[in-house]
Amino acid sequence: MTTPLAALGAAAAPAPAATTAPAATTSDPKIREAAEGFEGVFMSMLVEEMMKTTEVAKGNPLYSGLMTEKLGEQLASSGGIGLADVLEGQLGGGAS
Repeated sequence: MTTPLAALGAAAAPAPAATTAPAATTSDPKIREAAEGFEGVFMSMLVEEMMKTTEVAKGNPLYSGLMTEKLGEQLASSGGIGLADVLEGQLGGGAS
């Protein structure tokens, strides 16, 4: 169980610094936008699940929903977990 987590950590750490710049110049910008959008949705879902155990979830569902959505998008646009880079590489035909 520790091996996959260690491998994920090793793969996700250098991705924003090393992979983001070359992939953005060699692949279609629409693919990058779609990959970042998917990562934003995924991160929002993760944040939503984490927020269910806090006091925020007991408040107005509209505000907590907007907060989790925007927080997920912000996390993804600031580097995220490297999912957008992996998706871009797969959808772009191995551009990275």
